[in-house]
Amino acid sequence: MSDGVLHVLTGAYPPQTGGVSDYCAAVASGFSDVGVPIHIWSSGVPAGDLPAELPGVALHRLPALFSVRGLRRLARALDQTSAPRVLLLQYSPNVLGWRGMNLFACLWLLMRSRRDEVRVMFHEPYFYFSLRHPLYNVLAVVQRLMAVALLGASRQVYVSSSTWVSRLRPYMWFGDRPLQWLPVPANVPRCDDEAAVQRCRHELSGGNPGVRVVGHFGTYGAHVRSVLEPCLAALAARDSRLRVACLGRHSAAFARDLASRVPALRGRVVASGGLASTEVSAWIRACDVMVQPFLDGVTTRRGSLMAALVNGAPTVTTVGALTEAFWLQEDGIVLAPAGDAPGLADRVIELLGDETRRRALGSAAADLYERRFSVRHSVQRLHAGAADSSASGFQAS
Repeated sequence: MSDGVLHVLTGAYPPQTGGVSDYCAAVASGFSDVGVPIHIWSSGVPAGDLPAELPGVALHRLPALFSVRGLRRLARALDQTSAPRVLLLQYSPNVLGWRGMNLFACLWLLMRSRRDEVRVMFHEPYFYFSLRHPLYNVLAVVQRLMAVALLGASRQVYVSSSTWVSRLRPYMWFGDRPLQWLPVPANVPRCDDEAAVQRCRHELSGGNPGVRVVGHFGTYGAHVRSVLEPCLAALAARDSRLRVACLGRHSAAFARDLASRVPALRGRVVASGGLASTEVSAWIRACDVMVQPFLDGVTTRRGSLMAALVNGAPTVTTVGALTEAFWLQEDGIVLAPAGDAPGLADRVIELLGDETRRRALGSAAADLYERRFSVRHSVQRLHAGAADSSASGFQAS
């Protein structure tokens, strides 16, 4: 990084939930581990337990951070800190509020770039145009203008997926900016507690060694459910020993709906509900295979997939329109076409029938995570402030 102290601006930080919150917590922990001080500026905390303090991490809560009043408070507070400063915005349009159309906050950052070095991490760039829903096009236009302002403000641009590079370049109206890939790390840690893994396995299998467990970790949005549910139904019909572990927020509701719509799965689905991240890790490791489908394909911004990889779980996912090319050369995952529930089920069945391959795949998954996705890569790049816009800039060191 430059000589300035890093100030992370985010709309969410634990105990708030969501992908951006998880990412910011991982980055804060990574900087704390290497002894580099940073500031986190986040919106006010909701009811719930506050996260544990991390050495070297100064956490500042400002209500409605990206509102007009909140940004005025932020400006005054920043001016009281030592210069030079590096402001790093964690950006997904919706986290800025105003129903994803907070152009004011982006213009504020553009003006602030005259005083401080500004960087932006694009978790997602903008909403897509729609022929079926014309009103969505207003949102799509405003968010592209937001991207123009943020790119103009930035000295360095980071992207959670290299797919976003081609999507952002047309909006560099203020001149070319260096773009660098920062993959999203796992939103849960690796579990090394074998006793906890065995307890979870016993709960999932009922102590029956012949049971085979397929798991999914996520929040069960409609885009995932549309593929996950028919895949699990197909698996249940083909393997009477199968049990399903639904992990993550909203898993209990999904499990109830699944059992009611797929009679073959009644009594064969276990839902974890909301768990601490360390507990989720133990459940993941207790599964024989994880199935993580995405309609637009696997990308490096999928924290739920990273949770499976870091825990060395044999994982089947999907290749689609947004999938980065390097996934096709990696042997740490198994791929099926996006939207192909029967094909997804076929890949899972193949893995369940081959323990040797599952072990090799799990080992390759853990290795893939360490080589490409560990949070230490993000910390190193943020700290070094490297600016490589070439293709090699999108490879983990």
